[in-house]
Amino acid sequence: MKLVGLNYTTNANGGRNTTLQVTEEYNAYYTNKETGRGCIGVKVDSIYIGDIDCSELKIGMELDILYDKAITTAKGTFQPIKRIDILK
Repeated sequence: MKLVGLNYTTNANGGRNTTLQVTEEYNAYYTNKETGRGCIGVKVDSIYIGDIDCSELKIGMELDILYDKAITTAKGTFQPIKRIDILK
């Protein structure tokens, strides 16, 4: 996936919570003419990273985001980020 945006908020303790905006090609499932599905362009996602250090990330980089085991809390089910690999 390609990093096209990055926004953050700084909390009262000086910690930074980050959200990444990334693009990637649609999976074959979404572009299947036999079933009446089609896509044009690229898929865009916002991924909440939390307090993981993103200082090395630059717009335009190719990334691979690996997720950890899903956690269920009172607020819902979340899948934390395990690791972010920079591909290019």
